[in-house]
Amino acid sequence: MGDFTYDEDGNPVPRLDECYEDRFSDYVDVTNPFVIKGDGFDVTLSLSRGMLSWTSVSAKVKKSKIPLPGTAKLTKGTVDLPLKDVYGVQIKRKRAKGQPEGEGLCQGFIVYTYYSFGPNCWKDLVIDFDHPSESLCNKYYDGIKEFITDFPGRPHSLKIFMQTHAGNQNGRQLFINKILPMFKGASMSVDFLEIQHSEHVKQEMIHINIDDYDCIVAMGGDGTASKVVSGLLTATQNRNDVEVRQGFTPAKPQMPVGIIPTGSTNHIARSVMGLADPITAVLYILLGYNVPVDVCSVFSEDKLLQWNFACQYGFGANALQYANKYRRSLLPKSVDAAIYKASTKKKLHPYDCDVEYIPAERKRREDSDRVCLQGCSVCWNEEVKEDEEEECLVQPFNPLNNSNNSDTFVDLSKDESPWKVCKGSFLQVGLFCIPARCEFAPQGLSKFSHLNDGCMELVLVKDINRKDFIRFLKRNGNSKNQFDFPFVDVIRVKEVKFRPRIPMGWKHTDRKFHEIQYRMSKLEKQASRGSQVLELDDEDEDDRDNDSVVKSPLDEMSDFDSEDEDDDNSKDSKTGDSRKSSADSNRSSQKQYINNNNVIVNSAHQDRVLIGPQYRMTFAEQDRMKRKNKQIKKEEKAKAREERLLRTKWNLDNDLINKHELHFRVHHGLLSICGRGIAPDSIFQDYGCLPITR
Repeated sequence: MGDFTYDEDGNPVPRLDECYEDRFSDYVDVTNPFVIKGDGFDVTLSLSRGMLSWTSVSAKVKKSKIPLPGTAKLTKGTVDLPLKDVYGVQIKRKRAKGQPEGEGLCQGFIVYTYYSFGPNCWKDLVIDFDHPSESLCNKYYDGIKEFITDFPGRPHSLKIFMQTHAGNQNGRQLFINKILPMFKGASMSVDFLEIQHSEHVKQEMIHINIDDYDCIVAMGGDGTASKVVSGLLTATQNRNDVEVRQGFTPAKPQMPVGIIPTGSTNHIARSVMGLADPITAVLYILLGYNVPVDVCSVFSEDKLLQWNFACQYGFGANALQYANKYRRSLLPKSVDAAIYKASTKKKLHPYDCDVEYIPAERKRREDSDRVCLQGCSVCWNEEVKEDEEEECLVQPFNPLNNSNNSDTFVDLSKDESPWKVCKGSFLQVGLFCIPARCEFAPQGLSKFSHLNDGCMELVLVKDINRKDFIRFLKRNGNSKNQFDFPFVDVIRVKEVKFRPRIPMGWKHTDRKFHEIQYRMSKLEKQASRGSQVLELDDEDEDDRDNDSVVKSPLDEMSDFDSEDEDDDNSKDSKTGDSRKSSADSNRSSQKQYINNNNVIVNSAHQDRVLIGPQYRMTFAEQDRMKRKNKQIKKEEKAKAREERLLRTKWNLDNDLINKHELHFRVHHGLLSICGRGIAPDSIFQDYGCLPITR
């Protein structure tokens, strides 16, 4: 498999194009003797071929004592190291005490490269070429430096956000002892920042100038990576004056995002790189390898919440809550304990919800069982049309579709709408733009998702018994297909709207509540009330004719006022007529409400007048009121407890969000992440037995 990078459409192009090779076609090869690991070698620097080679001068030594670096080849005792695999070069000096850096006796030059430790694992490698001549070493140093400095795609300045509390909380020591020397060897400009609180990344991304950096790096877990990605994408939209709303077409950032995994799960890094190794991630950043990845925008109430790659509702969110709870006390077994706790009979229960989605145009036929690897044709063949704007297909929920007894897919094609509706009870709802590989799911929670196909995988696990659900969990940890169950539905979608279903007029004490019957009874009550009001109005007219209505003091006052107005009418007819009409209107408004005792009640606002002493409650009544209030509070707590069982939080890239009605939309190839994808010869080991499966 060759080395490729990707253009704007996600198609592969060679990393080293012919134009870059032509820049060094006139350079003359340089060959001189050097000492490597105590043995003599003839070292040749060929910029025209982009190669650094060395051959042993002794017949007994067939090869050097160092591992074969990068993509180097050993041919008849000659090691050919491509310069594209070199990320740094320096002059080796011996400094005296107190002598500044850059001065001292020259001892040779150092080449910083890597070697392959497995299908997806790389390790950094430092090769010392010893020679006392400083002028000779400068020839090699200047040539290699000139070649790798302007190599396409390589960054020169970084902005690093580090979460020191992620995973085993050893990120600071790892950065100082191992990662920072690699950046210094590559002569990289690094701006380092430790994250202090949850909004620190968002606040920092608002004020920084994106043009000052070539790459944004997130060092931590999935939550840190998601916050950095959200900050970069939001800053890019603000810079390009893009109105962020549902159905908008986002602007693509001009720089990639590097992820150095130091968290607990690291499903983003594992999906892009194949494993969660910090050194491999740093090498991908330094060498400029990156792949385009789909990103999902999450809206809540027409407001952009954040950008994500993997979202879960139900069991996945509950397990994350327990994992955060057990992280300090049961590390490193917090994940096992959380899965065991969330899958117990008491905690495992379904959630009623409505899911609306727009199916993807491309069907899952020949690609249904194809895993996304390096050179994936599914990702490469997908094209992005930048000239055509995406249509806003956002439509409100139809209240007529909100029934509590539907567990089927409802096709709305009759209304010429692309949306389809799925209602029912689910143990888990998942949305994946990436395979979401992690330690307890080596091949991914959605193993057939692709990085750059412009689609999401909607995974719906229906309400089934605990034994079958545990079988589903076990399939995530081995090589079998976890979706090969009748209670699991996998749909390839473009856009999803989600809402939990809580019955209207629901009572936590009524276990036999039925929403349709409740609405029917409510309509019957409203109809009966309307007929009673009409009967009362008829009785009032008869009572008025028979003068049997008992008048209130307010009515007597209105009658007295009307007599005064009649006297004034003789003086001014026009003024009297207006006052009489206003009095009649006030009288009619005062007599439009009648209680059961046939007493007219005035509906107009009146000043409160207290007649006589106020009533004072007895001690028995006060105790009765206290007991009643206590019972009301108890009922409210019980209702809140029952409501918590009807819905849970969302797990958005291992970050809990207490939002429920969300709108998801996938954006094809919106972001570039440093990595190369999964190697075709990757070997996935089974996670092993969870406590619940023993």
